[in-house]
Amino acid sequence: MRIFAISATILFVSTYFCAGRASPRSQAESDLHRCTPKIINRASPRELPEIHFRKGERYKNIPIIAYQVMESGQVAQVLVKRSSGVADIDKYALDSVRELKFNKRSGCPVVDSQAGITVDFR
Repeated sequence: MRIFAISATILFVSTYFCAGRASPRSQAESDLHRCTPKIINRASPRELPEIHFRKGERYKNIPIIAYQVMESGQVAQVLVKRSSGVADIDKYALDSVRELKFNKRSGCPVVDSQAGITVDFR
């Protein structure tokens, strides 16, 4: 069984859905700026896990993790949208996204987002 250590870089693609309003464009731009989630805290660096390839597993793609950023800045509804093909890598990617904290955005809607976790095999 082969063992690999990985490091991850999280690439964020956020999709913002704004409730339709009949307000001026400058107000919409202001709301978009105010309601855009910003990462305020990543988990402290931790020891990288050893990745075990189980029988039949092979690395196929970077894992894509879908999640929601709540008004409070908490991350919710975290799930694997596209698997890497390796259970340990998918688990590491899920845990990395779950540990993120975003800024509080009072009066803003939930933001549906995705993160692609780049895996660097050393």
